[in-house]
Amino acid sequence: MSETMAAVTALGWHAVALPALRAEPIVHGPLPVRGVQAILVTSGQAVTALAGQVPADMPILAVGAATARRARAAGFVRVTAADGTADALADLVRAEWPPAGGVLLLATAPGYGLDLADALRRGGFRVARRCVYRIRSGMPSPEGLRALIGGGGVAAALFFSAETARQFLRHLPRDVREKLREARAIAISDRAAEVLASAPWGEIVRAATPDQAAMLALLGVAAR
Repeated sequence: MSETMAAVTALGWHAVALPALRAEPIVHGPLPVRGVQAILVTSGQAVTALAGQVPADMPILAVGAATARRARAAGFVRVTAADGTADALADLVRAEWPPAGGVLLLATAPGYGLDLADALRRGGFRVARRCVYRIRSGMPSPEGLRALIGGGGVAAALFFSAETARQFLRHLPRDVREKLREARAIAISDRAAEVLASAPWGEIVRAATPDQAAMLALLGVAAR
C-alpha cells in the first residue's frame, strides 16, 4: 500500500489509503510439501502466510509481478511470475510444469482459487487447495469514511480486486455514495468493473493490463 500511495502522490494527487480488506494468516506451523512440485500464489497475502512455513527453495508460481516481488522479498529463491491473472497463471503451469510431476499446492483463502483449481484439475493436474489466510473487511466506520473522504468529494478511486470493490460498496453510507457521481473508478479487471457498476460513478475505466502501472496510467497526472 505504501508503494501505491507514493506513486499516486508522485502524480500530484492527494492520496487517501482505504484498505477495504484485512488479511489474517491462519498457518501456525510448517506446511507439509512432500510430493509438491510447486506452490501457486494468487495474492501477496498468501506469500506472507507461507513465509517461514515452507522451504525457501520451493518453486513459487506467482499470479503477477507484484506478488513475485513480494515472494522474493520474503526469501523465496525460485519464483516465476505469470501475467497478472488466474488464467495466465494456469497457462504458465500448463506450459512449464508436467501433470505427472507432483502435486500443485494452491495457497489461498476460503472461497478463493476455486476456478483456478478446477481449471488445472481438468487438465490432469493434482491440485491441493490450502487456505493459509482469511479475509476480513477492513472498512472503517461510516464516520471514519466521511472523515477520510472529507467535504471535497472524490476525483478518482483505484480498485485492485473485485472483492475490494465489493467490500467498499457494501459499507458505503448513502451520503458518501452520492459523492462518487463525479468520480472516476479505475478497475484492475473486468470483474472489478462489473462490481463497481452498481454505484453512480461518473466513469468506470478498466486497466489495459491487470497491474498497478496500467492503473496509474489511467489515473494520469493531477491537474494543477
